[in-house]
Amino acid sequence: MKSDRWNDYASSLVNTYGEPVYRIGIDGGFACPNRQSDGSGGCAYCDETGSVAAYQRSKERSLGTDFYQTIKSSPRCTGENRQDIERRKISILEQIRHGSAFLDRRYGQGGRSIYFQAFTSTFGSAEVLKELYDCALSTGTYREFIVSTRSDCLDSGIADLLASYKKQVDEVWVELGLQTANDSTLAALGRGETVDQFVRSCEIAQRSSLRCSAHVILGLPGESYEHIARTAAILRQVKVDAVKIHNLHIVAGSRYFQEYEAGVLTAPSPQRHLDYTIYLLRRLSKDMMIQRFVSDTPRHRLAAPRDFGDKHTFVRTLMATMKDRQVIQGDLV
Repeated sequence: MKSDRWNDYASSLVNTYGEPVYRIGIDGGFACPNRQSDGSGGCAYCDETGSVAAYQRSKERSLGTDFYQTIKSSPRCTGENRQDIERRKISILEQIRHGSAFLDRRYGQGGRSIYFQAFTSTFGSAEVLKELYDCALSTGTYREFIVSTRSDCLDSGIADLLASYKKQVDEVWVELGLQTANDSTLAALGRGETVDQFVRSCEIAQRSSLRCSAHVILGLPGESYEHIARTAAILRQVKVDAVKIHNLHIVAGSRYFQEYEAGVLTAPSPQRHLDYTIYLLRRLSKDMMIQRFVSDTPRHRLAAPRDFGDKHTFVRTLMATMKDRQVIQGDLV
């Protein structure tokens, strides 16, 4: 939704490429270094299925939305032997076909980007990464190539590999899950990362001329407006190109879900997330693109908040509230 209150990513794409551009989200069969081999462990807010795009979850289509439930993941093909690699490539090709058809039905005309979205999409040997990336990008002409990963899985060699794809696409992005720039909160989340690691990984990416996007969660337990200000300061320090904002939400099957069931954790209301979002936006540099404002977890996995409403309503309310308050992104920087 185009706005004069913040730097909107979708509008920037149209201005840059002359057309809207949509991402094809892919699960490349990657694991996560923060999880055990059986899928257990991981960050407190994450369930074992990860952030696979909703339209790629064909086995969950029959599930209703009136009630949430814990979704058990099917065994993941994450191996790097020849047989496993070929299975992963077949899966990638099928996901691209399915994702492309979905986007064609929903949006029609427009450019496309390849988005390795699920789990840690640089967690593997450089040789296997290249084979999987090559497989995906061989299927068409794409505007952007986006890879979601962790700070502890991005070194200069992988950054240079990603940068090599600038010959095939207009831009190459890495998405890094900062979540918060407060190490005590990261430790409580079980992230297995530090703020310094995030800073270093941004520097590595930027040296290879990669664009950087950071994920941030607002409303984490124990965090106040001062913590949000600290997160904004780090984002300004490393000069990320874009930010994805998530409201704290509780997914069935996550560690946070156990705390929610025990009555020791609640999720912020839409109004609280609205206030948090405005507070953050005013402290972000004006040139940082905003790619997301709320999480997009399907209702059959979402335990709380169940009454948050849809993201379009939130964005319209955000726009109206910022206009009423006469504030814009970056006006406090």
